[in-house]
Amino acid sequence: MATSDTGYGQGKMPALGAHLMSAGYYTATLSGTLTLTMAYQNFLKLDPGGGNKTVNLPAEEGNSGAWFYINNTADAGESLLVKDDGGSTIVTVSQNEAAIVVCDGSAWAHMGIITIALT
Repeated sequence: MATSDTGYGQGKMPALGAHLMSAGYYTATLSGTLTLTMAYQNFLKLDPGGGNKTVNLPAEEGNSGAWFYINNTADAGESLLVKDDGGSTIVTVSQNEAAIVVCDGSAWAHMGIITIALT
């Protein structure tokens, strides 16, 4: 759940498949758990909003090639716990970090953590 959010760009994934990139990015300050669907932008700028928050990824089935770039824009030491639809933690994204997660149709995996400098 987001207390404030803004979607930029196209707004939805193309109907041809989850592996295609949607234009723009999604930004939000979270007040609780955020459950992603394939309608979300690939690029996510998320502020945990004062404490650690959970980001649930979409189901794996039918989403081979799907991916998200999840950027933690926290102003303090708050983390985003990125989990699959079964509740297993895929990656923890700390303040000033971003993670790339990809789906092979049967599981989500993280491809790396990137340390970023926000201005």
